[in-house]
Amino acid sequence: MSSFWKCRNQILAAVAATIGGFGLGTALGYTSPAMPDLRERIARVETDMTPLSEEEESWIGGILNLGGLASAIYVGLVLDVIGRKLTMLILAPPFVAGWLLIGFATNSAMLITGRALLGFCGGSFSIAAPLYVTEIAEDRIRGALGSLLQVMVVLGILFSYVVGAFISYKWLAVLCSFVPVIFFFSMIFIPETPRYLLTKGRASEASDSLTWLRQNLSAHEIEVELKQIEASVNDVLAEKSSFRDLFEYRHLYPTSLMIGIMLFQQLSGVNAVIFYTTDIFHSAGASLPDYLSTIIFGVVQLSATVLSTLLVDKAGRKILFLTSSAVMCVSLIALGIYFQLKSEGKNEGLGWLPLVSLMLFICAFSIGYGPLPWLLLGEMIPQKVKARAASIVTMVNWILCFVVTKFFRSIQEALTIQWCYWIFSVCCAVGFVFVLILLPETKGKTFAEIDEYFGRRAGSKGSVFDEGMEMETKKKGESGGSEGLPNCQQCFRDFELPKSEIPGFR
Repeated sequence: MSSFWKCRNQILAAVAATIGGFGLGTALGYTSPAMPDLRERIARVETDMTPLSEEEESWIGGILNLGGLASAIYVGLVLDVIGRKLTMLILAPPFVAGWLLIGFATNSAMLITGRALLGFCGGSFSIAAPLYVTEIAEDRIRGALGSLLQVMVVLGILFSYVVGAFISYKWLAVLCSFVPVIFFFSMIFIPETPRYLLTKGRASEASDSLTWLRQNLSAHEIEVELKQIEASVNDVLAEKSSFRDLFEYRHLYPTSLMIGIMLFQQLSGVNAVIFYTTDIFHSAGASLPDYLSTIIFGVVQLSATVLSTLLVDKAGRKILFLTSSAVMCVSLIALGIYFQLKSEGKNEGLGWLPLVSLMLFICAFSIGYGPLPWLLLGEMIPQKVKARAASIVTMVNWILCFVVTKFFRSIQEALTIQWCYWIFSVCCAVGFVFVLILLPETKGKTFAEIDEYFGRRAGSKGSVFDEGMEMETKKKGESGGSEGLPNCQQCFRDFELPKSEIPGFR
């Protein structure tokens, strides 16, 4: 309790910033209870909506991701110009408008437009909030607070599942519209990050912000930390930043790692599961009512995400990623086997298997690939290119999310559902190898130490634009193996941080 009390202002700021994540979660979970309810009300002529085609329904589910894709462009342009706080505050009005369009929709166009707005606003929060949180948090609790965004997203999904089981799709949308209002009036009283304020030369405001965030520290300790942040900021400002900087090896390497992590996050099939949870349980013939299975699903997801938040600063990021990949892979294989047996008429007495498999899957996802990519996005990307790189990484995430959710049913019809899950399981297995070989541990590391690691990996290399010239120079000067390319063993050793430099490495 004393530890919580000492960090209470950082926790309050992190909670306020991630309320937008709760709003994103309500949007992600909305289609699961709302679409079956909407279909029934249209069939009973209880609404002015005309029947929706499968294509329209797929767009209602998938357009959210295209909105998220557009948000990455917005955040990339304004995040370093107007700041983390204002970037998020501006999103509240369109977020409310999106929900009201859905709640009072009279045609599919209104539903699709509203969902696009939700994707845009929610996607913006998924970039801006983790960057805000990692910049205000002390190193010792950065992992826990950085994982808070995913906790809030999962809370929002569970909220939609539970409340949507008892009220209509219309009133669920109206209720969800209050979330961005709550965010606005919570965040407006929270300070901007000291790091951003220093980049704008607002030293006095940065000092006030850090003093509020570190209420447990003395004036001397705050001054020391402020000077450390200022030195880091000055190093970044000393070099002119441009799009070309993304192609420097010290920036390209962590950005490429993050793109890989986001790739495996989405190719695990998680969003196909979340968007169509109720329908999946129904098609599997589970013995529990659809809405109850979905709520249990949400509770397990939330519990596992909270567990990840408690473990991330103790166990480390890498072990959670590896555990997540392995368990998801096994769960998806089991789920595919069930549907194969069902297609052969041999699934009698196995109605529990889809539920157990999906529970294990979402539990595994929620301790690793759910929260940790967003934490690493704030940790690993160097400050100099953070806004641009984070936008590119998030755009990749939303594109993949759109592809999976939009075409999941089409692929399912073409390949059968069991092969969909088996393909997702292969992606999880490849993700396990990717993390094992390439991902460094960042637990307990300062931003300076993480940046230094990627700088050492880059060595004397500059931009990839200069690579051709460098290779030509090497060819002319090579006289033996020692001056040529390093051998394979050396390449493999260079992939990892020295074990002595990784706190708690096992």
